[in-house]
Amino acid sequence: MKKWLCFLSVLALTAGCAANPKTLEATPETSPEPTVETTPVSLSILGPTGAPALTLIAPMKAGQDVTLVDGTDVLQAAFVNPNPEYDVIVAPSNLGAKLAANGKTTYRMESVLTWGNLYLVAADEAALENAGVFAAFGEGAVPGKVLETVLQANPVTPEITWYTSVAEVQGAMLAGKADVALMAEPAATATIAKAKENGQELKIVMDLQEQWKTATGTQGYPQAALFVRQDLPEEKKAAVETMLQSMRDYLDQAEQDSSIVEADIETLGAQTLGVPGGAVIAKTWTRMNLNIVNAREVQSELESFLTLFGITELAGILAE
Repeated sequence: MKKWLCFLSVLALTAGCAANPKTLEATPETSPEPTVETTPVSLSILGPTGAPALTLIAPMKAGQDVTLVDGTDVLQAAFVNPNPEYDVIVAPSNLGAKLAANGKTTYRMESVLTWGNLYLVAADEAALENAGVFAAFGEGAVPGKVLETVLQANPVTPEITWYTSVAEVQGAMLAGKADVALMAEPAATATIAKAKENGQELKIVMDLQEQWKTATGTQGYPQAALFVRQDLPEEKKAAVETMLQSMRDYLDQAEQDSSIVEADIETLGAQTLGVPGGAVIAKTWTRMNLNIVNAREVQSELESFLTLFGITELAGILAE
């Protein structure tokens, strides 16, 4: 009997040992793979002040090398420079397109950025039908060509007097020397506000963008575009695509909440951008018609618009 008890005790001890789980061996800790930090590719960008500069807020905030200039002389010189200084140039569509069509630049149109910000300002719509003075700017340039096209379908009575700048048109209107004025936003809204301070009531009486669509049967006119050097290395071409997407994202956000534009303009400087101030831009944001579209997707609009400047085909103008 004692033998059986001893035997059972041994079995119990054996079973108890088997039931205990094995102690897991500690897995040696491994160091995480080192993170490879990549420096964003820097782009050199030249563009004009005013409405087109607003499309460049995103790259400016991202620290890209953006240079903004007043007028088109510096832009044209950059296009034809035999030793290109800039990777990207933002310019009036017709300016870059004409130089590309004539083989005078290595830049090609990548995207259209702005779709017109021209309006007629007067005390009321009756001013378009009454005798008077019509102050306009941009004769032979985009504003003048667009105005002439629209007026063919919408004739007005006042006689046009051409001024050299929108600022001079603004001065004529505020001084009571003009009854109707061709103006670009945000100058149009700024002029209306200034006139109100002086006891003069003005308003927008015609949207030239909408009238252009009706007159031409297109979706609008491509006023400013982004041109890219064709000899850029692959990493810079990729950087341009990334930048364009950031610009689109910014415009989408601003469309939902224009207060972000007001804040950014105050940070970057209204004078730097060539605009009257963040509050005015926020108020007129939707009338700027900022919309980034690949140039190859709007060829009919480009053809309709560029014909006004003697450009009848897009060969050699659009980026590959």
